[in-house]
Amino acid sequence: MRKWAFNAFAVLLALLFIFPLAWMILVSLKPDGTSVYSLADWVRWSDLNTDNYVKVIRDSSILRWTWNSLVIGALTTVIAIAFSSLAAFAFSKLPFRTRGLFYIVIVSGLLIPTEAILIPLYETVLHLKLIDNIWAIVLPGLTNPIGVLLLKQFMDGVPRDYIEAAQIDGSRSFGLWWRVCLPLTKSAMVSVGIFYFILSWNNFLWPYLSITSAENMVLSAGLPTFLSNNTMSLNLIMTASAIAAIPTIIVFILLQRHIVQGVSMSGVKG
Repeated sequence: MRKWAFNAFAVLLALLFIFPLAWMILVSLKPDGTSVYSLADWVRWSDLNTDNYVKVIRDSSILRWTWNSLVIGALTTVIAIAFSSLAAFAFSKLPFRTRGLFYIVIVSGLLIPTEAILIPLYETVLHLKLIDNIWAIVLPGLTNPIGVLLLKQFMDGVPRDYIEAAQIDGSRSFGLWWRVCLPLTKSAMVSVGIFYFILSWNNFLWPYLSITSAENMVLSAGLPTFLSNNTMSLNLIMTASAIAAIPTIIVFILLQRHIVQGVSMSGVKG
């Protein structure tokens, strides 16, 4: 009985989260000017079409913005994972005198809100002549210390015996990271990578300030502009929102197994 109640609660919770997504997709497929405020509108599927998607793609640069966001998200994720993994390995497995101090300094970056560093960050990017360049978004995204914090916890769970065995075989520091820690924390790295990608995908304030041309604009900054120009059309707003949500949904569906493995491994300590 207890298990049945738990399963029923889980299903209701899933429906609660799926409902807004289903409503968004349904509204985006309705003809412009119609909505789904009543049950009759929900079950009437005869008027569903993709005209809104064609119109949004034709009349806006949303595909260009989506591509820019994908490129920036991929670059940020790959580079940040590589740096975070190397730093986490050093803090977890390499003994050096100032390890604790440097770790505290890096992790304390989580206490600094982005808004507090916008002015010096903008001046730095302006001095480097990176304004209106995708690297103006990628490089600051690499400084988020959350990857170091999470991956260190996973690498702390790698048994010391594995490290010692690899050292006996002649592996040095980079070899220990590449041959031992990297394979054993692969699921954790995928989970952290998904976090970095979604964080980059949803980043709005800094891309809005650092990108000045419509060509280089990212989806999170370009979408509000499109929405403000179509405030009277709920169908077009939902269509643009659906296009923006589809890539992250696909990423989650493809990599959900790694997310579950990463969460389940987070409590394992060697």
